[in-house]
Amino acid sequence: MDISEIIDKKNNPSHAKINFADAAAAKLISNRAQQFNQPEKSNGWSKVKQNASRTVYRGLIDGEEVYLKYFHRQSLFYRLLRSIGISDAKREMHFMQFLSGHGIKTASPLASMCSSGIEWLATRAVKPAEAADLWHQKQLARGPEGREKIRQITFQFAQMIGSMHSVGVIHDDLHTGNLMVRANGGKPELVLMDLHRASKRGHLSRRAKAANLAQLFHDRFNFTSRSERVRFLKNYILSSNARGTLRGWAILVEHFAQRHTRKLYAKRDNRTMGANRYFSPIKLSRGWKGHVVLASKRALGGSQAGKMEFGFDDWKKLLANPETLFLGPDIEVVKDSRSSLVVKRQIQVGQNRVDVFIKRSRRKKTWKAVLDCFRWARATKAFFLGHALLVRRIATVLPLVALEKRVGPFLTDNILITEASQSPHLNQFLHKWLSRPPRGDKHLSDSEQRQLAQEVLWQLGRLVQKLHDNNFAHRDLKASNLLVHWSLGMQPEIVLVDLDGVSRRRHLTTRRKFQGLMRLNVSLLQCPLVNHAGQLRMLLGYLRRPASGKINFKPYWRVLERWSAKKLRNQIKSRRKRQEEARRPSA
Repeated sequence: MDISEIIDKKNNPSHAKINFADAAAAKLISNRAQQFNQPEKSNGWSKVKQNASRTVYRGLIDGEEVYLKYFHRQSLFYRLLRSIGISDAKREMHFMQFLSGHGIKTASPLASMCSSGIEWLATRAVKPAEAADLWHQKQLARGPEGREKIRQITFQFAQMIGSMHSVGVIHDDLHTGNLMVRANGGKPELVLMDLHRASKRGHLSRRAKAANLAQLFHDRFNFTSRSERVRFLKNYILSSNARGTLRGWAILVEHFAQRHTRKLYAKRDNRTMGANRYFSPIKLSRGWKGHVVLASKRALGGSQAGKMEFGFDDWKKLLANPETLFLGPDIEVVKDSRSSLVVKRQIQVGQNRVDVFIKRSRRKKTWKAVLDCFRWARATKAFFLGHALLVRRIATVLPLVALEKRVGPFLTDNILITEASQSPHLNQFLHKWLSRPPRGDKHLSDSEQRQLAQEVLWQLGRLVQKLHDNNFAHRDLKASNLLVHWSLGMQPEIVLVDLDGVSRRRHLTTRRKFQGLMRLNVSLLQCPLVNHAGQLRMLLGYLRRPASGKINFKPYWRVLERWSAKKLRNQIKSRRKRQEEARRPSA
């Protein structure tokens, strides 16, 4: 037991359950146990972060900034652990002290407590600093200068993880959100955070180290190149004196990263239909029920609603009578056909005003009423798959609400509400910015136009590649169902709409993949500004992968051209048939 803890217990018996890091911490926190036990009722504490298991507060004590992590998991398992003196707060404080003793920088702990159902950890603030994931994004936005800073910190990062593994410690939540980048005299310095899920083993096997690195590789997969990940791994091997070749480590880490990704995505998908801080089931009068969004982790494609927080009671008030969603002076009918009714309007959810599309699906064939008894409504399915796409960082319009109405097992009605994006459709975007001169509000030179066109078509191919890699298919993949979010100085982002057309398959055959490419290629033929070179660039964006080398694209190109020509012939025949039927006099 630390001497500061013995002295404090003798002088103040009320602190008998508090573990102080040192005498300075005991002196700083002395006579403040009550506000640490109930920070929400004490003045001077502000809430920084909250989730299902922890809440983080920030406050000032004698002019020093202090962070208080309050643990409030109440499951039977954790209550049993607390009753025998095992707590996340004590664990995190122990690993902070242990790793600091081995030269690995962590937040400076002050004290921890676990008693009478109260559990918290107090640490000194790490400042001036920001989370490494935010720092990384800012550096990427700075271009070559930012990339150079990222390269400079890569060795330090790899050395930190290598040192941690060399002393037998695994961080079971290893991602850049749990790292802080602190400016130390102009030189960035990494600080390891959130150690309550760390564990120590007598000997770490190569597989255990690779599985831990896989969490980090998954986190940065969409923001780093393969060369940058290999460079990090090379520095990690050198700093940790790990056995094995670089190629062997790369193969092993990539294998575990794929497995970690599948498990994490499955967990996130299950959250969509549950009750948590992001989603909630909702039950209304007259048999209506469904799911609503409370908050979103992803704001892709310029989404504004993705940055908002919605209240459950506000949703319940708005959706009390779903029929009124299609009534009002501001209603704009976008589509009214045998398959669906789509309107555009603005809704007020609490303090938030959102432009939305509201879609009511209609059943074209009566016999499908039997199938609907055993499957999700189209709105519910689109809601689930839309959020599954966002989890995988595939930009799509944000699904906000899915409602369905049943009489017994029979589906009678269903409604989907999605955010209305202000971005133009693909063909509109190309006509606006690639015409000569450009019709946009900014002038683009010929080279800038060419670069923008190449990037948009490349991103088109990458979008289809990501869909297929995650076993998603889109039966109506065409330019009118694709939006382009872009502004000067940023990369274009392709946004997927019409979530009814998305489906998920256990395995996508090569034929089904090429059907999607073929539909997109036929759609591009309707835009005169996209020539054969542009179509080929879209195909190369789909085929190219990290370290793929030279691609023999000609066989794919020939098949794509043949299938596209057949699709065009069928479209012409179908259109002529409809025209003839329309001209034929009725009996």
